[in-house]
Amino acid sequence: MCTVFIRCLFIKRSHIILLSFTLISGFLISIGLVLFSTNKIQNIDVNLEFDEKNAYDSIEDQLDIGYRIPGTKESNETVNYFISKFKKIDINFSFFIHNFEVHSTRVQNVLFKLNENEKKIVILGAHYDSRAKATKEDSDDPVPGANDGASGTAVLIELAKVLYKQRNKLDVQIWFVFFDAEDQGKDEGGYGMDDWDWCEGSEEFVDNLDNFYDSENEEFDCMILLDMVGGEGLQFIKEQYSSSSLLDEIFEIGRQLGYIQEFPIFPTSSTVQDDHVSFIEEDIPSADLIINFWSNPNWPHHHTKDDDISHISKKSLEITGKTVEQFIYNNYLDDSNDSNEKYIGYYPWEEDVFIIYYAFMILSGVLIMIGVIIALIINHFIIKKKEPSIKD
Repeated sequence: MCTVFIRCLFIKRSHIILLSFTLISGFLISIGLVLFSTNKIQNIDVNLEFDEKNAYDSIEDQLDIGYRIPGTKESNETVNYFISKFKKIDINFSFFIHNFEVHSTRVQNVLFKLNENEKKIVILGAHYDSRAKATKEDSDDPVPGANDGASGTAVLIELAKVLYKQRNKLDVQIWFVFFDAEDQGKDEGGYGMDDWDWCEGSEEFVDNLDNFYDSENEEFDCMILLDMVGGEGLQFIKEQYSSSSLLDEIFEIGRQLGYIQEFPIFPTSSTVQDDHVSFIEEDIPSADLIINFWSNPNWPHHHTKDDDISHISKKSLEITGKTVEQFIYNNYLDDSNDSNEKYIGYYPWEEDVFIIYYAFMILSGVLIMIGVIIALIINHFIIKKKEPSIKD
């Protein structure tokens, strides 16, 4: 038996090349199989109605109001604008204004509730304040905040409009939360507003969360934050504070809608101190849809006066809005006439699912096996070369 095995190892060099090519091909195929075979997500077939033109118009409206700096009349007018947009959807749309102070400045978060009778709650959030100073230009001029602020809130307004139409089929309560005082902290150029920290509005909101819901009869499923979602060259990062199971699900939903470039398989990874972090700290699964804003050649306008309407993309707004709309329908659309199997995602998103991590663990094992095979072949030839020839 041993003699047969040893003879089987005697392979010509051309055969080694062929074997190596086969192993490498198998390895590449394995990457595809592992990455995609672990996916449990398949979008349900539903008509998406998110209108990017409406969202774009909403950004223009906010810019026409002026700079939405906390404590200013423009900030207050923006709150009134949000209320007017929701009242156009339904005159009785439930809303709450959350007032508080930061360094003696009056600040306002705004919460709108859809389907208040439902027990489960999904929070969709964005900040609406614009930065008081264009600190990346070493300027005291304010930032228009078309993308950094207005894009996320514009998407929320349009999502509220389309989801309202489906409210009777949604077995979930949806909160649309507009955060103030997110963007005034200190970057490399200084403070937006002196001595202010980042995410003041969301931290205060979470600190007062018990005032906004009935903790005995209601519970939070997840929170999705939209930040800088309307700029040109949209590409979301894998934000590391986010619940990876939730963010992975949103990414896969986007890819299945055809948005491969915007939701890349191997995205940039980084931690971002953003409005979702306070919710994470309260054990609410949360995901931040945000771009690379620190070294992004496709969108270099962060905290500059160039963050204006000229760099907003309707396509980016569509991609963001339709992906979140699909996420809601996948998980919460209760259509009794639908004979399809129930959607299977990563719900309840309480444990992180590192799909790509597991994929690489498996692929590492494949690589080790390939290495062992190649080592055995090489070792065999070394032994054969050293063996003395046997003459009759």
